[in-house]
Amino acid sequence: MDLNDLDFENIGSWPLLHRVIFIISVCVILSGAFFYYVTMPQMDQLEQVKAKEVTLKNDFKIKAALSSNLEEYRAQMAEIKIIFNGLLNKLPSNAEVASLLDNISFIGANNGLQFKSINWGVTKDEELSTEVPISIQVIGKYEELGSFAADIAALPRIVILDNLKLTKANDELMTLNVIAKTYRYKESKK
Repeated sequence: MDLNDLDFENIGSWPLLHRVIFIISVCVILSGAFFYYVTMPQMDQLEQVKAKEVTLKNDFKIKAALSSNLEEYRAQMAEIKIIFNGLLNKLPSNAEVASLLDNISFIGANNGLQFKSINWGVTKDEELSTEVPISIQVIGKYEELGSFAADIAALPRIVILDNLKLTKANDELMTLNVIAKTYRYKESKK
C-alpha cells in the first residue's frame, strides 16, 4: 500500500504496520513537545534551586561558625567597650581643654623654659573627634626641652606633640616650635 492511498480521516482502516508507525510517531512528537515545554523548564528551575541551596548552605555554615563563637565575641565586645571608654576618659572635655593651656605653661615653667608664644590653633573636625591644636614656641636648654616633652607625654589626658622644629638660639639655648594636639570626642565630650 502506498502512503498516498492512506485516508487520514479513517485511520482505523490503515494496515497494522502503518497504524503502529503513526501512533509511535505521534507519541514521539508529543513526548518531545512535553519534554521541551514542560520538563526542560523544570530542569532549569531545578538547577537554579540547587545553586541557591549551595549558597544557602555556605551562608548557614558561616553563620553557624559565627554563632558558635557568639559568647567569645560578646566578651570581646565588652572588653573593647571598656578599653574605648578608658581612652575616651583620656580625652579632655571643653573645660579641661581650657585648663590644658595652663598645664602646658606650668610644665614649661617647671622645666625652666621661656615661652615666646603659646596660641590656640584652628580646630579641625574629624569623623569622631575634634582636633584642638596649640602652637607653642619655647626657649631653653636641650635637656629642659626633653623634660618638657616627657612631662607633656605624662599628662593624664592625651596630648600629641607634632611638627617639632628645634633650632639653635645661641651656644646654650635652643628654640622649640611645636604643635601640641589634643582631641575632644564629638558625642560625649562637647
